[in-house]
Amino acid sequence: MSRALQIITQQQRAMSSALLAVRTIARKALRSGSSPDFSQLVPLLDYVERFPETLHQANEEKYLFRVLESREPRLARLVARLRRDHAAMKGYGQRLRTAVAYWRTGDPKAGRQTAIMADDYVRFCRQHARLEQRELLPAALELLSDAEWSKTDQALASVADPLALSKSRRDCEIALKQLASRP
Repeated sequence: MSRALQIITQQQRAMSSALLAVRTIARKALRSGSSPDFSQLVPLLDYVERFPETLHQANEEKYLFRVLESREPRLARLVARLRRDHAAMKGYGQRLRTAVAYWRTGDPKAGRQTAIMADDYVRFCRQHARLEQRELLPAALELLSDAEWSKTDQALASVADPLALSKSRRDCEIALKQLASRP
C-alpha cells in the first residue's frame, strides 16, 4: 500500500479529531454556563486552517485530482465534487472561526453556534473522507504509476502534520502548543 494512502487517512482523522475537540469544548462550556478555554479553541482552529484546509487539500488536488481527472474522464464529476467539498470546507472553517470570535467578545448565541458548526463541519468532513476512500483512492490505486505514487508519497510526507503524527492526547496538546507559538 502506498504511504500516501496512510498519510491521507491519518490527516483526515486528525482533522475530525480537532473538530470534535472544538465541539466538545463548546458543549462543555454551554452545559456549565461558563466561557470555554479559548487558549484551546484557537489553536485547534489554527490547526484546521493551516494543515487540512491548506496543505492536505492542496496536495490531494495536485497529486491525485489532477492526475486522475486528466487520465480518466469518467472521474471528472467525482473530482469536481471533491473540489467543491474542499471549497465548502474553507467556508465551514471561516464560519466556525467567526462564531468563536463572537463568542470571545461575549455574544451569548455564539457558543451554541460554535458547537453546531463544529458538528456540521466534522459530519461534512467524514462524508467527504468516505467518498474519497470509497471512490477516489481505489481509482488512484488502479491508475497511478509507481513513479506517480512515489512522488505523491514524498509530497504528502513532506507535510509535518503535528496532530496526524500524534499518538496520545499529551502528544496532541504539545503539538497544539507548538503550533500556537509559531508565527
